[in-house]
Amino acid sequence: MVGRGRGERASPLDLSNLRVEEHGLPMHIAALAVLDGWPLLDAGGRLRLEELRRHVADRVRDVERLHQVLVWAHGRHRAPTWVTAPVFDVADHVLSRRVPPPGDEAALLALCSDLNAPPLDRSRPLWELWLLPGLAGGRVALLLRLHHVVADGAAALELFAALFDPSPEASPGPSAAPSRGPLVAVGRRLRRTWQLLRLGRAPALSWNRPVGTRRRHLLLRADFAAVRAAGRAHRGTVNDVVLAAVGGGAHRLLERRGELAPGLDLHVSVPASLRRPGQRGGNRVGVRPVAVPVSDPDVEDRLRSVAAWTARQRDWPPLQPAGRLLQRWAVHVMSRQRLINMVVSNLPGPRQPLEFAGARVLELFQLSALQGNCAIGVGVLSYAGQLTVDVVGDPDVVPDLEVFAGGVAEALERLGAGLDVDDVQARTHRGPGGSRLPGPR
Repeated sequence: MVGRGRGERASPLDLSNLRVEEHGLPMHIAALAVLDGWPLLDAGGRLRLEELRRHVADRVRDVERLHQVLVWAHGRHRAPTWVTAPVFDVADHVLSRRVPPPGDEAALLALCSDLNAPPLDRSRPLWELWLLPGLAGGRVALLLRLHHVVADGAAALELFAALFDPSPEASPGPSAAPSRGPLVAVGRRLRRTWQLLRLGRAPALSWNRPVGTRRRHLLLRADFAAVRAAGRAHRGTVNDVVLAAVGGGAHRLLERRGELAPGLDLHVSVPASLRRPGQRGGNRVGVRPVAVPVSDPDVEDRLRSVAAWTARQRDWPPLQPAGRLLQRWAVHVMSRQRLINMVVSNLPGPRQPLEFAGARVLELFQLSALQGNCAIGVGVLSYAGQLTVDVVGDPDVVPDLEVFAGGVAEALERLGAGLDVDDVQARTHRGPGGSRLPGPR
C-alpha cells in the first residue's frame, strides 16, 4: 500500500507548505498529459466519465494517502495528523470540462490555468483529476492536481503510477538509477552554506515582483537523447543543458527589456531530492542554488560554465530549511527575498510510453507553480524519449513571456536538441518503430 500510515503527523516541511498557502498562494503541484482519446470516448464522441471514474476508483483503492485528510486534533499547537476521510466519493476528485474551441494548445493551457488556480479543498483528500475532451484530432487531456503537503514531484509520480499501464508497444527499457542519498557530514553542510553565501544577493530583475493569482503557460519540447548528448559533450548533465537553455531565455528577455549587463548571473533555485534508496512518498526535497551566466549569447559557453558550477557542488547535500522559526521567517519574506531569481524544476519521468484506461499518453508535462517574487518558473519532465518544458509566468508581471520561452527554444535548437511542430506530431501520432496509432472513432 502506497502512502503513510494512519495517524502519522505532518513533517516540518509539510507545515511550511501549508503556511505558504495560508499566505495566499496555493501549494499544489500539477501534471498535464495529452492522450490519444478515442478509447475514452463513446460512439458519439462523448467522454465515458462514469466508466473512467470507476477505473480511477479501482486503481487508487489501495493508495492510502489519496483517501486521507489532515486533521488538527490539538489546534495549532501540534502538527496535524493524516487520517482516513470519513467519506470518499470519487466523483469529488475525477471531474471533466470540455476544452473550448478551437481545441488547440492555447485553449487547453488557458483552461488548465483556470482549473489549476483555486486551492484544493482541505476537507477532502487533497487531489483532483480533470479529464478535458475537445482537443483537435480526438485527443483528450488529463490534468492532475496534488497538494504539495502530500508529496513532492518525484513522490507524486510514484503515487499516481497506479493510474497508468505500460503501453503494449513499449519495449523493456533500463530502469532509472536509484537516487543517491544525501551526505550528512557537518563539514560538507558548512561548505554548502558557504557556497550560498558566496553566491550573494541575486540581481534585481524586473520579473522579481510579488506574484498575483493569474498564470500563463507555454509548452516547449526537446529530444531527450540529444539533450543528454549535448550535456555529455560539454562534461555536463541533462539538468545543466536545461539551465543553459533557461539562461538563453533570460538573455533574450533581459536584452529586450534593456536590463542586460556585463557579467550578469541569474540565480536559479533547483529542487533536489533528499530521498535515500528505498524511501518512498512524502516531501524529501532540498534546493541547489546555481549561478547561470546570461550576458554571453553563446549557449555553449554558458553550458560549460553551468556544468563547471554544478560539478563543484555535486557531492554536497542540497540545502533545506531547518527549524520552525527559520521556516516561518522564510514564508514571511518570500515575496521580497533577494536570494534567487527563478525556480527551475527538472523531474525524470517514465522512460517508456504509458496508457490511461487504454488511451496512449502522447505527451506528459509538469505544470510549474510560482511563489514569492519569482514571476517566471520552468518545469521540465522527461517522458518516452522527449523532454517537455513548461514555462509559466504571471501575465501581469511578465506580459512578454513568449520572449523568454523563445529564447529557451532557440538555445535548445542551437544545442541540436529542439523539436519543431512536425517532429512533435510525428512522435505523438506514431508508436515505437513508426507504427501509426489509431485515430479517433
